[in-house]
Amino acid sequence: MRRLAGLAVIAGLLAGCAPKLPDGIDEARLTELVGRAIGSPSTCVLISDAAGKVVWRGGGYITCARNLPSCQGGAPVTAEAVLNTSLKGPSRFLSCPSDAGGANTVGWAMGPVPASEGKAPSGLRYVAVMEGERALPGREVQDRVEHAFTRSGF
Repeated sequence: MRRLAGLAVIAGLLAGCAPKLPDGIDEARLTELVGRAIGSPSTCVLISDAAGKVVWRGGGYITCARNLPSCQGGAPVTAEAVLNTSLKGPSRFLSCPSDAGGANTVGWAMGPVPASEGKAPSGLRYVAVMEGERALPGREVQDRVEHAFTRSGF
């Protein structure tokens, strides 16, 4: 019993050190709004702090973990790799074919999480990606996910 109590205390302390969403952001509401905006099994959305530590993950795990075309040439990349290379700079979006036949596409959007009207910027960054036959273009991914962020209270 003592050992379990000790492990629970250690787990609680470690969880307190983990990066998290800003106060006032309801994770369930954020998940719902992003899901409505661009949710599908082919979607991945990551939000990180300025150091690149992921504070929120939404969408399909498979899409988050798989290598996809960067739409900038070079080797395929994961969503987390794109997030870590875009920790500075303005929002941007990219789209390109993701298979040799051109039936599937990938749409990327990345940048600072926008602030809702009257709120200070959170300092968080995001990357959102969709891939597949019916994937939205990067510009549409950007517009929809940024709207979901502001509606969720950022």
